[in-house]
Amino acid sequence: SQFCSSVYFDNTQMELYHGRLDKTPNAIAIRFRWYATEVPDLVFVERKTHRDSWTGEVSVKERFTLHEKQVMPFLRGEFTVEDKAAEMR
Repeated sequence: SQFCSSVYFDNTQMELYHGRLDKTPNAIAIRFRWYATEVPDLVFVERKTHRDSWTGEVSVKERFTLHEKQVMPFLRGEFTVEDKAAEMR
């Protein structure tokens, strides 16, 4: 089994947390996740949309990776999703 670390993001009202806690339809979680005990080479940026299984829908996880050196610039808005998309082309 791998060691997994996650950092979840939300606003000061904790809307994402309460959405998941209250099981609001299509509640989302936004997190950074990495699999390592040391400083990771790659960090996953994930958005998970919760769907109730009784509706016949499945939860969806969308993600992309950042190199460790890109994490802080990404958080500061200096490296954007558009920059990452251009890098992937």
